[in-house]
Amino acid sequence: MARRGGKAANRRDRQRRAQKRAQQRPAPAPRPVDSTLEEAVEAVAEQRVASGPAAPAAPLSRGARADPRFAVAGPSRLGDRAAAEYHYVRSDLRNIAVLVVIMAVLLGAAVVAFKALGIGPT
Repeated sequence: MARRGGKAANRRDRQRRAQKRAQQRPAPAPRPVDSTLEEAVEAVAEQRVASGPAAPAAPLSRGARADPRFAVAGPSRLGDRAAAEYHYVRSDLRNIAVLVVIMAVLLGAAVVAFKALGIGPT
């Protein structure tokens, strides 16, 4: 019997299917530019030329230099969509925590049992 792939294999398969669908779609036909749009752009350009040169903008003053630690690391750049792709990590961490608690309880029970029965080095 063939072995099933894991979550990563399923994700790769979904990505491949999405790429194939995107490649199969024809590119949208370019829409013709409306002549009124061209006229509006020309009118705005003429108004700017007629109004003369714009006043120079005030120079921007920067405060203290940014902390370089944040410039490199910065806040998380994972978007909501990317974070949703890794939803299984939270459940994996919860399962690991449950196993740790169960193992600690079993170890404590074993220590109490061994001391009560007098088993082991004395």
